[in-house]
Amino acid sequence: MQRVILALTAILGLSVTALLAQRTILVSTPITIHVPADARVEIGGYATKSTGETRQFLTPPVHRGRQYTYDVVITYADGTVRKEVITFVGGQPAAFDFRVARPEPKKTEQKPPVKKPEDKKPAEKKAEEKKRPPEGRKPDVIFVPTPQPVVEKMLELAQVTNKDVVYDLGCGDGRIVVTAAKKYGARGKGIDLDPERIHESRENVRKNGVEKLVTIEQADLFQADLSEATVITLYLLPELNLKLRPKLQKLKPGTRIVSHDFDMGDWKPDKHITVTDENGLEHDVYLWVIREPGKTGAGQGSSLPPQQDERVFVLLQEKGQKPKLKPDVVYVPTPQKVVEKMLEVAGVTKDDVVYDLGCGDGRIVVTAARKYKCKAVGYDIDPERIKESLENVKKNGVEDLVKIEQRDIFTVDVSPATVVCLYLLPNLNAKLVPQLQKMKPGSRVVTHDFRIPGYKHIQEFEVDPGEGFGRKHTVYLYKIPLEKEN
Repeated sequence: MQRVILALTAILGLSVTALLAQRTILVSTPITIHVPADARVEIGGYATKSTGETRQFLTPPVHRGRQYTYDVVITYADGTVRKEVITFVGGQPAAFDFRVARPEPKKTEQKPPVKKPEDKKPAEKKAEEKKRPPEGRKPDVIFVPTPQPVVEKMLELAQVTNKDVVYDLGCGDGRIVVTAAKKYGARGKGIDLDPERIHESRENVRKNGVEKLVTIEQADLFQADLSEATVITLYLLPELNLKLRPKLQKLKPGTRIVSHDFDMGDWKPDKHITVTDENGLEHDVYLWVIREPGKTGAGQGSSLPPQQDERVFVLLQEKGQKPKLKPDVVYVPTPQKVVEKMLEVAGVTKDDVVYDLGCGDGRIVVTAARKYKCKAVGYDIDPERIKESLENVKKNGVEDLVKIEQRDIFTVDVSPATVVCLYLLPNLNAKLVPQLQKMKPGSRVVTHDFRIPGYKHIQEFEVDPGEGFGRKHTVYLYKIPLEKEN
């Protein structure tokens, strides 16, 4: 879980374009599907609760009057699988009947062709290969380890014992599950998409001799089965915590969820503490407990609400969009209103040079060029983000003002910049300080949501990004040279 997420293409599967459009009414829409009582139904990759012939659920908030689609997979009792795409309009209840006209089962009387000896592979190996994530995919993240004092406090706050099963979502080098096993004798599972992190985690498990207690799995954390967990640990941005809430609601009552630095939106924690690491930096740790239906937690309404019996929030996509890959980390765009505020706070003019470190789709540098006619450079390490940024630059006709470079942001010479924009975790902001201090005196640094630990900001602003984003955002302004806090 030692990670920072640089960007996010969609929240709950909704298109960024839709969320950034003019203010419209967002509504949850009831959907009903009729199937044989013994059929299994998955919608958007999530299994619906078996409630007889009628399966009901609510969508996340969507734009009223706009069309959306779901992928639906129905598995009948005889093993026949039927795949459908259903379309509905936001705000208009919809019903679909798949009880009749089942597709014919595949005929099995024809003998399969004889395979050559070299073609015969163990079935187990094929199944294993099928589960393996696509090779060559690089997560949009930089590895950020949770300091060991924070690891210890997270497990202590969760009151881990040898009877627990600890899951770490985005396990990094595996230090949380290894510590849980060594210190408490708990079983643990670390889940990560990055093959390098998986290798580090397994080495850490072997080095500490906890192979019998800890397993490491390369998987998409949003698709992982969490049902065995009694403790879940997280170090993800708020948007990803929100995206995980439907899965967390399905956990057993009494399961504890511990998050490093980031909360769960309007879900109030049972406990919230501050931990100081070995470098004197402060970290927030939040605890929630899944409660039984009808019961409250330590305080009225303080725990995560239980899953609703017959309705479940699921992912969807706007009609006409192609489904995107679902890595265990997601690209998080800065809302356009926040982009505008960051540039306004920095006092950008046509004489400035704006750098965006971790530029995503290039919206900050493009906006700077279009609105203020200044030069700008966007840096990102992900080739997909670079492609999106270049297309954005071309689409907006600012090629003469904006450059996009695929680079490791920690190797960039930022001294030519007069304004630097950041949307990184505090640890990474702190790591950038030596580079930032080389900027000309009077240059400005603007950070989105996360401060530069140990340094004074001269102004702070709260920004409401509008409907569909679920929370307010904060913008911090610094000036070079950065001044340490007392």
